[in-house]
Amino acid sequence: MNESVKNTDLIKHLTLFFGGFLLFTDVFFLIIGIYYDMPLIRYLIYVKLLVNTTNIFLILKKHYLVSTVIIYSVIMAMMVVGVISMGTRPAFQLFALGMLTCISYNGYLHKRILKKELPFYLIIVIHVLLYAGVYLYARFNKPLYDVPQSAYDILVVFNSIASFSIVILYVWFFHNVAISSEEKLEKMALIDNLTGLYNRHYLLAFLDHIEVKSPEDRWIAILDIDDFKKVNDTYGHNCGDYILHEVAAIVKQTCKNCIVCRWGGEEFIILSKKQECDLAVLEKVRQKIADEEFVFEDKKIHVTITTGATQYDGGMTNDGWISDADAKLYKGKKSGKNKVVI
Repeated sequence: MNESVKNTDLIKHLTLFFGGFLLFTDVFFLIIGIYYDMPLIRYLIYVKLLVNTTNIFLILKKHYLVSTVIIYSVIMAMMVVGVISMGTRPAFQLFALGMLTCISYNGYLHKRILKKELPFYLIIVIHVLLYAGVYLYARFNKPLYDVPQSAYDILVVFNSIASFSIVILYVWFFHNVAISSEEKLEKMALIDNLTGLYNRHYLLAFLDHIEVKSPEDRWIAILDIDDFKKVNDTYGHNCGDYILHEVAAIVKQTCKNCIVCRWGGEEFIILSKKQECDLAVLEKVRQKIADEEFVFEDKKIHVTITTGATQYDGGMTNDGWISDADAKLYKGKKSGKNKVVI
């Protein structure tokens, strides 16, 4: 499933979640309004039941932006009416704080998927003003209803759980988005898109940080596809990309205990990282590729590789190490190709 489809499904499920959540709160607050005799709460809930039921229909019809406006509006309306009815003690004002994370993340999804979003800063300003307004109202006006302590206790618990759940849910989403974005950027920076192998940047960074305690256990090899230009010229660049991808897969599968990178063009670098990854593996790679029959658009293609490899010498720089392997690769090319030169 691609990222766009995943985000579209996420918008749908989040909007449905809030639509269902609002219907649940309607039932809860209606019971509270009836049991503790608060007509204003009851009248609001009657309207909310109609609006929220309609909202579910809008969600199913994929009117996510309109539905989001309705969700924000009814939650803020509940906050305002709740504070007017009972003051700030039942913590209705927490809904404004909970909605800030909801506004931010939903705005992000709408912008990415629907390519449009609600005026973010205007909505934030409205919510902050409503939050401040209900506090000022409660400061200078008594609540409409005087209800038992049990009602306050029930509402404090319910409103706190609901608001904190909203905040935690969206902070969790933001956390995952941040981690996922960083991982994608790291992958883009270190992985070759065509072959799925590490790229030149990764190899150079790795070489700068490795400590070679046993030089005889470390070697580096440069592998080059012979006459690759002829493949592109004869069969096209799409075929060339296919050959690169398939050769990379064979090298990676055969050199399981080595680090395999795409160095550039049709060149690959193999770096040993364990003692059991001996130089004989290079001959196995060469033979596998020479024996492989690649099929592209019903065309059968055979390619060979030439490899130059050198063991690490304690006095070598990284550039010198790679250059020595490259010189042996050149020697192999000059002496007939399809061979490993050590």
